[in-house]
Amino acid sequence: MDDNIQRQSMQYDLHRLVVLSIFIGALIAAAGVFSSVWFEYQHSGLKVLNTRPDQLGDYTYTPLAFVYNISLMVAGLCIMLSMLGLYLLKLGNFSHYLSVTGAWVGLAVILMGMFPINYIELHRFVSTCYLIGTVVMFFLCISDKFNHHSICSWPVFFFSILGFIAASVLIFQLNWRILDFPPCENHSYKQPYCWVAITMWLLTNIIMLWCLSFAWNIRNIAIKSYLALSQSYLAGD
Repeated sequence: MDDNIQRQSMQYDLHRLVVLSIFIGALIAAAGVFSSVWFEYQHSGLKVLNTRPDQLGDYTYTPLAFVYNISLMVAGLCIMLSMLGLYLLKLGNFSHYLSVTGAWVGLAVILMGMFPINYIELHRFVSTCYLIGTVVMFFLCISDKFNHHSICSWPVFFFSILGFIAASVLIFQLNWRILDFPPCENHSYKQPYCWVAITMWLLTNIIMLWCLSFAWNIRNIAIKSYLALSQSYLAGD
């Protein structure tokens, strides 16, 4: 009985590690992105929508680039820590696949903060790895919902579909020869918006909402596990 309580307690601690790491990572990323976007909005207004997110990390483009890049590195570290906790939870094979893919995405986020667009070749490679990782991560969540129903709730499933569509759109627009997208410099009256940049912003927001939904779902799993342990203890099993 004591061994079972100790194991369940460790599981509960891992649940909290996953939840807090994801929440903290998402909040830090949101704070860094919002600060950089707000600063850019003060100078260019709604034209900021035509600015690719990675340009906000360009040290020659905005003085708040260091805020954006540091927030990426800290958020990526939190993602990797949460995925380590998810892996140790042993919620099934799909959770293992998802934790490895999530760690891949977290590492890519860290490297994007370390090597912003100023380091163009490295940044292109790392951002491509990030994009591929997000596609795989969303695909795993969608597959999990249809096949196993273990860790991806309906909100996570919904954001996974949106994220998979947005990431796939970017994948199809990517120039694989140079690992970059078409430039967003020329706009006309008929086409005033840069859809590559807008899609990137949509994907960025979807990923943050996905992270929060996923953390909330893991929290619910932790509560159910704790209640089951309490009932088992009271029953004397």
